[in-house]
Amino acid sequence: MHRSPRCKDFGNRRQTPDAIPRCLAIALLAAAGCSQNAAQPGAVERNAEDQSAAASKSAVNPATAAKQTWDVYYIQGVRAGYGRMTEREVDDEGRKLLQFEGEQKLSIQRFGEATEVGFEITSLETPEGKLLSLSSKREMGPQPTTVSGWVQDDKLHLSTTTAGKTVESQIDWPAEARGYFAIEQELARKPMQPGEHRTFEGLEPIANTLGQIDLLAADYEVTDLLAGSYELLRIESTVEQLGEKLQETLWADRSGAVLKGHFPVMQISRYRTTKSVALAEPKEMFDLGDASTVKLAKPLKNAHESKHAVYRVELSGGDPAAVFVAGPGQQVKSTGPNSAEITVDALRPDAPSPEGQEELAAPPTAAERQPNSFIQSDDPAIVAMAEKAAGDEQDPWKVAVSLESYVHRNLAAKNYSTAFATASEVAQSMEGDRTEHAVLLAALARARQLPARVAIGLVYAAKEQGFAFHLWTEVYINGRWLPLDATLGRGGIGADHLKLADSSLEGQAAYASFLPVAQVLGRLKIDVLEME
Repeated sequence: MHRSPRCKDFGNRRQTPDAIPRCLAIALLAAAGCSQNAAQPGAVERNAEDQSAAASKSAVNPATAAKQTWDVYYIQGVRAGYGRMTEREVDDEGRKLLQFEGEQKLSIQRFGEATEVGFEITSLETPEGKLLSLSSKREMGPQPTTVSGWVQDDKLHLSTTTAGKTVESQIDWPAEARGYFAIEQELARKPMQPGEHRTFEGLEPIANTLGQIDLLAADYEVTDLLAGSYELLRIESTVEQLGEKLQETLWADRSGAVLKGHFPVMQISRYRTTKSVALAEPKEMFDLGDASTVKLAKPLKNAHESKHAVYRVELSGGDPAAVFVAGPGQQVKSTGPNSAEITVDALRPDAPSPEGQEELAAPPTAAERQPNSFIQSDDPAIVAMAEKAAGDEQDPWKVAVSLESYVHRNLAAKNYSTAFATASEVAQSMEGDRTEHAVLLAALARARQLPARVAIGLVYAAKEQGFAFHLWTEVYINGRWLPLDATLGRGGIGADHLKLADSSLEGQAAYASFLPVAQVLGRLKIDVLEME
């Protein structure tokens, strides 16, 4: 390998694909509702026990010893977790295949309470990169979500199980599509050159949808890693899926090995390292709750009781008018390339629509009426709870308010140790934070035949003196989507809720609903111009 005057030889090794950290970035966005120290490039490790364990999960036989790489993750300069990637050749009746296994773990705090986010992803592929089968497990709640899939007849068939509920689905699978490790395999097979541009499709591990991947190589530059500085190729990576984009800067050596990556989202950095460094205990823990709060210069009084508010919002490097959604209760007016004025009015069924918002909201879809793997409105426990909470009441708004009050009163333990639990899990534990309040209320509403979805955005938090990431619930009544917040239990919301998106939390794209949050975390400034 070519060496600059400040570079040392990392040793001859075949490139092993890195674990994909994009899923951790998206997981942080969900968990929020809820850097530049650097690492020694590590040699590939062989682990016979790992090889044997993986072989027992596969229908094929191991052919060679496993090759393994390790990454360490930092969030805003604080060590937060690790990633492990294992590659092995396997034999399928004389045909050589490649099996990849990735593991990623984050250990963080949310407002002082420890929580863990974990992923395991595997794929079986041909040496040319054609995906044959896959599996994944993500741990963000009391029970993991597991996915298994296989490619057949130009379709990727998926089976997803969350909290005991399994959903079958499929997506179109073009012949040239890549699997979970698309970027790393692309670079390993043919390292990029300065100025080169490539595009292709790859599978994203959170939403399990195909994303459009765009790689643009800049030039070689001296790059800081944990053990020193090295001449690496800077590559700008953009992955677009479901209308949202995630960007990451990569630094690769001349063999195509990615030794460093940096996400602007929450300032997440990863570095290639050794197993011992990756698994070392951190000296401190990153607090996601504090980091995701937009602080105000002075506290607000009675913000939750407000009826009308006007905000000036500034977004570093972006347009807030393109991020915050407009609709009944929220008007967004651009005031510059990086600023907007947002007017929020508290909505109630008996109040007229604010001026300029007389049009009816889009009617609910089937996804906002039916149970799914996150909002299990057909769970017998949830059906019984919905009946108990609202009794014989027939007026839709009174039913909705009764359900909101029930969740608020009975989810007494505001537990931040769970990143994102499903409605069924919450109904069993009756514990959780703002995200758990929102999904349980949505499930109860659907159980009473009220279309419901979750809203994703920011709410004023008096204790933090700022706007914190938040989830609440919207129900469709008499032609309007009306907001409720079971965390607060006030029979509706005040004008202190700033909405970014809404979601039915249906299917593979449930976690991708949090992608709009990526556009604002760590980059937002809010000034309150009016509040009454």
